[in-house]
Amino acid sequence: MHFHVQLIDDPEHPERRAQHREAHWAYFDAYKDHFVARGATRTDDLENYLSSVIFVEFDGWAEVRNFIDNEPLNSNGVYKDVRICRWHQGIKRNQRDFPRSDDQSYWYIRGFGRPDANDRRNELLDAHRAYFAPYDGPNFITRGAVLDDAGEKWVGSANLIALPDRAAVDGFMVDEPFYKDGLYDHVLIERYKFGGRVGQVV
Repeated sequence: MHFHVQLIDDPEHPERRAQHREAHWAYFDAYKDHFVARGATRTDDLENYLSSVIFVEFDGWAEVRNFIDNEPLNSNGVYKDVRICRWHQGIKRNQRDFPRSDDQSYWYIRGFGRPDANDRRNELLDAHRAYFAPYDGPNFITRGAVLDDAGEKWVGSANLIALPDRAAVDGFMVDEPFYKDGLYDHVLIERYKFGGRVGQVV
Protein backbone atom coordinates (compact mmCIF):
# COMPACT_ATOMS: atom_id res chain seq x y z
CA MET A 1 0.00 0.00 0.00
CA HIS A 2 1.24 3.47 -0.87
CA PHE A 3 0.84 6.43 1.45
CA HIS A 4 1.42 10.15 1.22
CA VAL A 5 2.39 11.93 4.43
CA GLN A 6 2.67 15.65 5.05
CA LEU A 7 4.12 16.75 8.39
CA ILE A 8 3.46 20.43 9.07
CA ASP A 9 6.21 22.36 10.86
CA ASP A 10 5.54 24.10 14.15
CA PRO A 11 6.59 27.72 13.47
CA GLU A 12 7.14 28.26 17.19
CA HIS A 13 10.13 25.90 17.21
CA PRO A 14 12.07 26.20 13.92
CA GLU A 15 15.35 25.37 15.68
CA ARG A 16 14.30 21.76 16.32
CA ARG A 17 14.83 20.68 12.72
CA ALA A 18 18.55 21.31 12.86
CA GLN A 19 18.85 19.79 16.32
CA HIS A 20 17.48 16.42 15.21
CA ARG A 21 18.42 16.35 11.52
CA GLU A 22 21.20 13.75 11.82
CA ALA A 23 18.91 11.35 13.68
CA HIS A 24 16.22 11.98 11.06
CA TRP A 25 18.60 11.12 8.21
CA ALA A 26 19.83 7.96 9.95
CA TYR A 27 16.25 6.84 10.61
CA PHE A 28 15.27 7.37 6.98
CA ASP A 29 18.39 5.52 5.80
CA ALA A 30 17.09 2.44 7.63
CA TYR A 31 13.81 2.66 5.68
CA LYS A 32 15.26 3.62 2.30
CA ASP A 33 13.57 0.77 0.44
CA HIS A 34 10.12 2.04 1.45
CA PHE A 35 10.44 5.49 -0.16
CA VAL A 36 9.03 6.68 -3.45
CA ALA A 37 10.00 10.29 -2.64
CA ARG A 38 11.03 12.37 0.37
CA GLY A 39 11.85 16.01 1.02
CA ALA A 40 10.73 19.28 2.54
CA THR A 41 8.61 22.21 1.46
CA ARG A 42 9.75 25.79 2.00
CA THR A 43 8.64 29.34 1.44
CA ASP A 44 9.21 30.71 -2.06
CA ASP A 45 12.28 32.63 -0.88
CA LEU A 46 13.66 29.36 0.60
CA GLU A 47 14.15 31.08 3.97
CA ASN A 48 11.77 28.95 6.07
CA TYR A 49 10.66 25.35 6.23
CA LEU A 50 6.94 24.66 5.99
CA SER A 51 6.64 20.88 6.10
CA SER A 52 8.10 17.51 5.29
CA VAL A 53 6.44 15.51 2.53
CA ILE A 54 7.01 11.83 1.91
CA PHE A 55 5.61 9.13 -0.35
CA VAL A 56 6.12 5.63 1.01
CA GLU A 57 5.06 2.01 0.63
CA PHE A 58 4.17 -0.15 3.64
CA ASP A 59 2.06 -3.26 4.23
CA GLY A 60 -0.69 -1.31 5.97
CA TRP A 61 -1.82 1.49 8.26
CA ALA A 62 -0.21 0.07 11.40
CA GLU A 63 3.20 -0.02 9.76
CA VAL A 64 3.10 3.49 8.33
CA ARG A 65 1.79 4.94 11.60
CA ASN A 66 4.55 3.24 13.55
CA PHE A 67 7.10 4.60 11.08
CA ILE A 68 5.79 8.15 11.47
CA ASP A 69 5.33 7.96 15.25
CA ASN A 70 8.99 7.06 15.73
CA GLU A 71 10.47 9.43 13.15
CA PRO A 72 12.92 11.68 15.08
CA LEU A 73 11.67 15.06 13.85
CA ASN A 74 8.11 14.06 14.69
CA SER A 75 8.89 12.53 18.07
CA ASN A 76 10.95 15.59 19.05
CA GLY A 77 8.27 18.19 18.40
CA VAL A 78 9.25 19.62 15.03
CA TYR A 79 5.73 19.25 13.67
CA LYS A 80 2.39 20.66 14.77
CA ASP A 81 0.27 18.42 12.54
CA VAL A 82 0.63 15.09 10.73
CA ARG A 83 -1.52 14.05 7.76
CA ILE A 84 -1.35 10.46 6.49
CA CYS A 85 -3.36 9.52 3.40
CA ARG A 86 -3.66 6.57 1.06
CA TRP A 87 -2.02 7.38 -2.27
CA HIS A 88 -1.85 5.81 -5.71
CA GLN A 89 1.50 6.00 -7.48
CA GLY A 90 0.66 7.42 -10.90
CA ILE A 91 4.02 6.94 -12.59
CA LYS A 92 6.30 4.00 -11.84
CA ARG A 93 9.42 5.95 -10.96
CA ASN A 94 11.03 6.78 -7.66
CA GLN A 95 12.52 10.15 -6.82
CA ARG A 96 16.07 8.77 -6.86
CA ASP A 97 15.65 8.04 -10.58
CA PHE A 98 14.45 11.52 -11.55
CA PRO A 99 16.92 13.47 -13.78
CA ARG A 100 17.90 16.49 -11.69
CA SER A 101 19.26 19.86 -12.76
CA ASP A 102 21.02 22.48 -10.63
CA ASP A 103 19.10 25.32 -12.28
CA GLN A 104 15.67 23.76 -11.84
CA SER A 105 13.03 24.54 -9.21
CA TYR A 106 10.83 21.89 -7.68
CA TRP A 107 7.26 22.15 -6.42
CA TYR A 108 4.81 20.27 -4.23
CA ILE A 109 1.22 20.47 -5.47
CA ARG A 110 -1.47 19.13 -3.16
CA GLY A 111 -5.02 19.28 -4.41
CA PHE A 112 -7.83 18.80 -1.90
CA GLY A 113 -10.82 17.35 -3.71
CA ARG A 114 -14.37 18.53 -3.20
CA PRO A 115 -16.47 15.98 -1.27
CA ASP A 116 -18.74 15.29 -4.25
CA ALA A 117 -16.04 15.17 -6.94
CA ASN A 118 -15.23 11.44 -7.22
CA ASP A 119 -17.66 10.60 -10.06
CA ARG A 120 -16.74 13.68 -12.09
CA ARG A 121 -13.06 12.88 -11.55
CA ASN A 122 -13.59 9.45 -13.12
CA GLU A 123 -15.26 11.08 -16.12
CA LEU A 124 -12.28 13.40 -16.61
CA LEU A 125 -9.55 10.84 -15.89
CA ASP A 126 -8.57 10.21 -19.53
CA ALA A 127 -8.29 13.95 -20.21
CA HIS A 128 -6.30 14.41 -17.01
CA ARG A 129 -3.82 11.67 -17.97
CA ALA A 130 -3.47 13.05 -21.48
CA TYR A 131 -2.69 16.50 -20.08
CA PHE A 132 -0.05 15.08 -17.74
CA ALA A 133 1.59 12.78 -20.31
CA PRO A 134 4.03 15.36 -21.80
CA TYR A 135 5.23 16.20 -18.28
CA ASP A 136 5.75 12.63 -17.07
CA GLY A 137 9.28 12.24 -18.40
CA PRO A 138 11.00 15.60 -17.88
CA ASN A 139 8.92 17.26 -15.15
CA PHE A 140 7.07 14.97 -12.77
CA ILE A 141 9.20 13.61 -9.95
CA THR A 142 6.18 11.63 -8.82
CA ARG A 143 2.43 12.10 -8.96
CA GLY A 144 -0.73 10.35 -7.95
CA ALA A 145 -4.21 10.33 -6.50
CA VAL A 146 -4.93 10.79 -2.82
CA LEU A 147 -7.56 8.25 -1.75
CA ASP A 148 -9.88 7.70 1.18
CA ASP A 149 -8.71 5.42 3.98
CA ALA A 150 -10.13 2.35 2.24
CA GLY A 151 -8.25 3.21 -0.95
CA GLU A 152 -11.43 3.28 -3.02
CA LYS A 153 -12.52 6.90 -3.46
CA TRP A 154 -10.60 9.83 -4.94
CA VAL A 155 -10.21 12.70 -2.48
CA GLY A 156 -7.45 14.73 -4.14
CA SER A 157 -3.93 14.57 -5.52
CA ALA A 158 -0.34 14.89 -4.35
CA ASN A 159 2.37 15.63 -6.90
CA LEU A 160 6.00 16.70 -7.11
CA ILE A 161 7.02 18.53 -10.28
CA ALA A 162 10.00 20.39 -11.72
CA LEU A 163 9.04 23.76 -13.24
CA PRO A 164 11.06 26.99 -13.52
CA ASP A 165 9.06 29.20 -11.15
CA ARG A 166 5.68 29.77 -9.52
CA ALA A 167 4.34 31.48 -12.64
CA ALA A 168 5.06 28.29 -14.59
CA VAL A 169 3.27 26.22 -11.94
CA ASP A 170 0.26 28.53 -12.08
CA GLY A 171 0.25 28.28 -15.86
CA PHE A 172 0.45 24.50 -15.68
CA MET A 173 -2.54 24.37 -13.35
CA VAL A 174 -4.83 26.66 -15.37
CA ASP A 175 -5.70 24.07 -18.01
CA GLU A 176 -5.32 20.92 -15.91
CA PRO A 177 -8.72 19.21 -16.33
CA PHE A 178 -9.44 18.54 -12.64
CA TYR A 179 -8.50 22.09 -11.67
CA LYS A 180 -10.25 23.70 -14.63
CA ASP A 181 -13.47 21.80 -13.91
CA GLY A 182 -13.51 22.82 -10.24
CA LEU A 183 -12.87 19.42 -8.68
CA TYR A 184 -10.62 20.90 -5.99
CA ASP A 185 -11.82 22.71 -2.90
CA HIS A 186 -8.36 24.27 -2.72
CA VAL A 187 -4.81 23.64 -3.93
CA LEU A 188 -1.61 24.00 -1.92
CA ILE A 189 1.55 24.89 -3.88
CA GLU A 190 4.92 25.07 -2.10
CA ARG A 191 8.59 24.99 -3.07
CA TYR A 192 10.07 21.51 -2.71
CA LYS A 193 13.60 20.48 -1.74
CA PHE A 194 14.91 16.96 -2.18
CA GLY A 195 15.60 15.24 1.13
CA GLY A 196 18.79 13.68 2.40
CA ARG A 197 22.30 14.80 3.18
CA VAL A 198 24.26 17.10 0.88
CA GLY A 199 25.19 15.08 -2.18
CA GLN A 200 22.96 12.15 -1.26
CA VAL A 201 20.50 10.99 -3.90
CA VAL A 202 17.28 9.78 -2.27
